[in-house]
Amino acid sequence: MKRSAHRLLSTLGLFGTVAQLYAPTVRAEDASATETAAARALAVEGLKLAQANNCTEALPKLERAEKLYHSAVVASRLGECYVSVGRLVEGTEILRKVLREPQPADATPALTKALDRAQKTLDGATPRIAGLTIKITAVQDMRVKLDGNVVPSALLDSEVPADPGEHTIEVTAPGFLRSGSRLSVSEGEKKSVTLTLARDPNAPVAPPPATAAPTSGASPTAASSPPESARVASAPAPAPASAPNHTAAYVSLGFGVAGVAVGGVLGYLTLTKKNDLQEQCPGDVCSQNQQGDLDSARGMGNLSTIAFGVGAAGLVLGTVLFFTAGPSNVDHARVTPKPRFAGLSLPRVAIGPTQVQLSADF
Repeated sequence: MKRSAHRLLSTLGLFGTVAQLYAPTVRAEDASATETAAARALAVEGLKLAQANNCTEALPKLERAEKLYHSAVVASRLGECYVSVGRLVEGTEILRKVLREPQPADATPALTKALDRAQKTLDGATPRIAGLTIKITAVQDMRVKLDGNVVPSALLDSEVPADPGEHTIEVTAPGFLRSGSRLSVSEGEKKSVTLTLARDPNAPVAPPPATAAPTSGASPTAASSPPESARVASAPAPAPASAPNHTAAYVSLGFGVAGVAVGGVLGYLTLTKKNDLQEQCPGDVCSQNQQGDLDSARGMGNLSTIAFGVGAAGLVLGTVLFFTAGPSNVDHARVTPKPRFAGLSLPRVAIGPTQVQLSADF
């Protein structure tokens, strides 16, 4: 009779606790009415099983209730059940999360009691957690698994919290044989395991990178020849053009000026002698004594004409050479034996008794 009454009171207290936990509150993130009702039903069943020390059956119901609607009381009981079945790492993390949550100032007695139980369970379970250190030489695309769960590379060579009991460690990498180990740790024990990876002799060899094949229609010569830009870049740069060479023009102009000057002087002397002879030879008839002066005047006149002709030819040639002069950096290896200046050969001057002949090849 007393036992039945105690069980009834416990059940009524449980329903009261759950009713308080899932009471309507004004929050934007509240679950729907259907989810809240389902969470309440699962929580009642899970808490009843946990109070009866049947955490194995209570865990699935508490997990589903917590996923539908979070409650600090349900979460703390879920963490306690994880610790009870030996899942110390998962259970203590849930308990820490519950204890870090901000709680209302007017917390219900059920919530206060749940938090006290959570702290005691956490304090008792933390020293029981074991530790595993996995050591391995890292290779490309290596994957390490502990009990089927991938271990981040940042945790290698560092102590990983583990539940007491047996554990399986597996390491795989492309081109290497699988390496693994199975070990057992007791409560609070710290162990280290070292694994090595050996190359797989039957692993396929990666093919060399394929080179781009020439497109259809392109001849092998065109495919193997360097691009047009490379041929243009390899061609020697043309020599910079230099200033025109006016040396020949200046020389010719100098001869021309000198010829005109000499012709002018001789012409002046010829005119002077002619005036003197006209005074001495009336009617242009000279005596035998003036014959020498007459011959001298004729000679100077001829020389004056020649000098004027040479000077005029030099001026004309110098002018032509000045405006048709080529660059000064002439490639002497390509010059023909016949000297030229900018496409004009050196002039040839022929002087006769009564004429001056100037010739050049253009």
